[in-house]
Amino acid sequence: MEQPVVPHVVFLPFPAQGHVKPMLMLAELLSQAGFEATFINSNHIQDRLEHSTDIATMYCRFPKFQFRSIPDGLPSDHPRSGSSISQLLIASRDETRTEFRNLLVNLGQKNGRWEPPTCIIADGIMSFAIDIAEELTIPVITFRTFSACCTWTYFHLTKLIEEGEVPFQGMSNLFIPPNYCSDLSNLNYNLVGSIIDLSTSNN
Repeated sequence: MEQPVVPHVVFLPFPAQGHVKPMLMLAELLSQAGFEATFINSNHIQDRLEHSTDIATMYCRFPKFQFRSIPDGLPSDHPRSGSSISQLLIASRDETRTEFRNLLVNLGQKNGRWEPPTCIIADGIMSFAIDIAEELTIPVITFRTFSACCTWTYFHLTKLIEEGEVPFQGMSNLFIPPNYCSDLSNLNYNLVGSIIDLSTSNN
């Protein structure tokens, strides 16, 4: 009797800690449920992970899990946080696109116990993964790793501008909920302010 094919999910996070961690948790859960999981880090993130995590023990806990790494397009000593995040974003889109496609093609050639990829879960920022997945006819899901506060801000930014809440008028307003949604009294507007600064500066 033919054995059922084990689903093989390939994960592609944006190469920053706040994006890698939630996607890694999802990969571990699916691996624990019996899926094969290939988690693609940047070389930089993978190097940091190997210095801070017992990878061998992790593989024992999740025997159907593997890490692979590809370049992110920046020199090894280049900053990857703060004001440099936009450079990482541009470099990763250019460099990672080709490397990601090559790796998928390689994974698609059944190698030992690993099945070819049956699904890709990519960070929403890494939108090029959709084009590559469609080219290689692999189903793809985009996964947003940011917080509920960030999600709320993106959905309501236009309304915040229309209501005159943005730009904020001084630091004293950061903890005053917007007039049209006063029930959100516990929302931290310091966080909202930083997200809006990033959103508006990118536009």
